Amino acid sequence: MDYKPGFHRFLWPLDSWQRFPSTVQHIRFAKNSQETWAPQGEALQITSADGDKVTLEAEVFFRIADGQAHRILQESGVGERYKETVRGLTIDEARVQFGQLGTESFYDFASREKVRQKAVTLLRERLVPRGIELIDLLVTSVEFDPNYENLIKQKKLADQRVELEKAKGRAATEKGKVTKIAVETVAKVTRIDRETEAEVTHKTTELNLKLGTLRSEAEKFAAGLKADAGLYKSQHDAEGALLVKASEAEGSRRMNEALMGEGGRNMVALEAVKQLTVNDVTFPSVGYDWFNPYEMALRLGASTETGMVSRVDRPEKK
Repeated sequence: MDYKPGFHRFLWPLDSWQRFPSTVQHIRFAKNSQETWAPQGEALQITSADGDKVTLEAEVFFRIADGQAHRILQESGVGERYKETVRGLTIDEARVQFGQLGTESFYDFASREKVRQKAVTLLRERLVPRGIELIDLLVTSVEFDPNYENLIKQKKLADQRVELEKAKGRAATEKGKVTKIAVETVAKVTRIDRETEAEVTHKTTELNLKLGTLRSEAEKFAAGLKADAGLYKSQHDAEGALLVKASEAEGSRRMNEALMGEGGRNMVALEAVKQLTVNDVTFPSVGYDWFNPYEMALRLGASTETGMVSRVDRPEKK
């Protein structure tokens, strides 16, 4: 049974107590490490699936699970023997799981990470029954046999050169595509400009034709209106002249009718008097009364029936 920190009974020799840390602990697997704050083991020596030697430097983080200190005591005994259990199980799982990788796969982070996660899962399952909670297992570095590592580097460099040449080829291809696209774009722009110019010219021509047609129709309409106005004026001028002539004819007719009566005779006599120019007049001495206006009017043709001339009896001679 685990006891939490506090005051508890201790009667020697009846009681005995073993203390275990509840914090996260750390074991490092490395070569020539100068660290003294964490327990250290030798770097992990792995044999790859290709049979090559690979050296892994790793770190494992763990803690005693809550309420499982008594199980640590039962499984590993007193002291820090449980750390040896963690170290041994870590080495076993690392050798089994990483040993499934090919030598070149150790350079591939995705492949290496997938194996690491699997190793963490399996190692955690093996530590749980022993009262230990695994926090994580981290791989800090990978080293190969110097000769093989040099071959790997050369191969990687060769692969990188091949990829570089491929990239250059792709770049040249893409450049050619870009140049082709640029040429096609210029051609399209030129064609569009020409089509636009032709369309503008066509539309301008159509517009000018429509404007000319409208202008001709407007001029024709204006000429028609002008002609109608002239005709209307001529008709009304003719009607006015006809009315004037009719009026003049009616006036002449009425004048003639008036002149044909007694009044006409009086007017003729009046006009005769108006037209009479007297320069030298000789009157007879007897027989006529020239100074009587009545007698004078009668001699000039006036009528007594209209009342225009009234008789004035002349005085009798004595």
